Amino acid sequence: MDRQHQVVLSLGSNQGDRLENIQTCISLIHKTVGTVIRVSKVYETPSWGFESEDFYNCTLLLHTVLPAEKLLTKILEAEKQLGRIRNGQLGYQARIIDIDIITFDDLVIETETLHIPHPQMQNRLFVLLPMQDLNHDWHHPKTNKSIAELITETKDSSDCVAIGDLKAP
Repeated sequence: MDRQHQVVLSLGSNQGDRLENIQTCISLIHKTVGTVIRVSKVYETPSWGFESEDFYNCTLLLHTVLPAEKLLTKILEAEKQLGRIRNGQLGYQARIIDIDIITFDDLVIETETLHIPHPQMQNRLFVLLPMQDLNHDWHHPKTNKSIAELITETKDSSDCVAIGDLKAP
């Protein structure tokens, strides 16, 4: 029997019907990647690193048998299926959907294509606040800090406002 991995994904959208984009993404992940166990509240947050419309962001706790590299492939396919176009432009940009792997079990993975835990997670309230909603007892494997500790220590002072709840499929 394949081993189940506990994964936290961060979802974001700032184009079109942002809430519908995220809900559709959650359903697609549940159908094609693994079992969505819990979903955080949805937060409206300013764009980070560029000027654009505000984002809707959430996180989800996922159980999957996929290894990390295969998981990355599947979420990139999901982004494409949902209309994300990667044009090779440098820097951040508006997008219909963005899916990031934040954690994969308690592992540290550093390859050419994967950096887990996400190297910027501790600097982004739009990741930390939704992660706290998951009630997932996770500690950063490099610092051994809890999500609550990372929230207290982050220098990000962005205005992240919870706007509603989503349900796992």
